[in-house]
This record gives sequence, C-alpha cells and structure tokens, in this order.
Amino acid sequence: MNSNLDAVLLQNDLDCLFKWCTVNKLHLNIGKCRILSYTRKSQPLNHVYKINDLVLSCFDSVRDLGIIFDTKLDFSQHINSMSSKAYRRLRILKRKTREFSSEIALKVLNYAHVRSSLEYCSITWDPNYRNKIEIIERIQDNFLRYLLYKKNGIYLQDISSSCLRDMFNILSLCSR
Repeated sequence: MNSNLDAVLLQNDLDCLFKWCTVNKLHLNIGKCRILSYTRKSQPLNHVYKINDLVLSCFDSVRDLGIIFDTKLDFSQHINSMSSKAYRRLRILKRKTREFSSEIALKVLNYAHVRSSLEYCSITWDPNYRNKIEIIERIQDNFLRYLLYKKNGIYLQDISSSCLRDMFNILSLCSR
C-alpha cells in the first residue's frame, strides 16, 4: 500500500468478492475474515476494511490451514507452537511405548505422530535461522536418544546427533 487510493482499490476488490460470492450462492463467513498487514514501513497506512458493512479486525498473527502467519513473516510463533505440540506428542509416545522393543515400530509411530507434525507445510515456513532449525532438530534428537535407550538400556547424553542419525538411518529434518 503506497497511498489511500490503494486502500480504496482493495476495498473495491473486497466488495466485488462479496458480490461474486452472493451471486454464486457461496456463503462467506465474515466473522472468520482477518486483516494481516505485511510492511517494513514505520508508519503503515491504516484503513478500515469492510465486507457487507461489517468491519474486519486487524491482527498481528493469523492461523490459516494450521500455519501461524505473523506481520514479520519470520514464523517464530508457528515454530514455537509446532515444537510444543511435537514435544507433547513425543512425551505421549514415550509414555505409551515403554513396553515396546521394536525399533521399527517406534520409528513408524514417531514418523506418524511427531515428525509428520514437524514437516507439515514446511515448504511454507522453512526456517532460515540456525536457532529456529535447532529448536526443531532438538525434538528429533530427543527421539533418537530414546531409541538408543530402548536399544541399549542406557540414556547417553554425550553422543552427537549426527552419530545417532547415522546409527538409526534417519535423515535430519533439514535435509528432508
């Protein structure tokens, strides 16, 4: 948005969208419509947008199809949320598989319940910063240490993550 004219044009587009939905008998849930602005300007243009005379709310972050988008597009909130969800799933997996001895079964369960949530739509939010990558890789490292414990009966902390990945033939999340 470079001027108020751009905001007016966007409002016209919203009006056209609503008319098109009405003509085609598509219900638009205006209560779920959100405004999220992306800008580097210190003083961004603030315009009140409406659909069918209902004001749309502005937000700093929005969840869409399971991904949290924020105004900076750095996906920190998404990575933190996804990581906590994956840790919860991993804790449940560990608790429910205490009696398991099959490495293959544990890997399959991890892929299905933990790793799949870490890889969901990763092409969209792929982290660029080392600290974000480490947060995600730490979850897999935790699982690999659990696998080693199940295999050897001891929990080793001083073994490297790359050694564990090689031992169990699991790629890092970054290389997938």
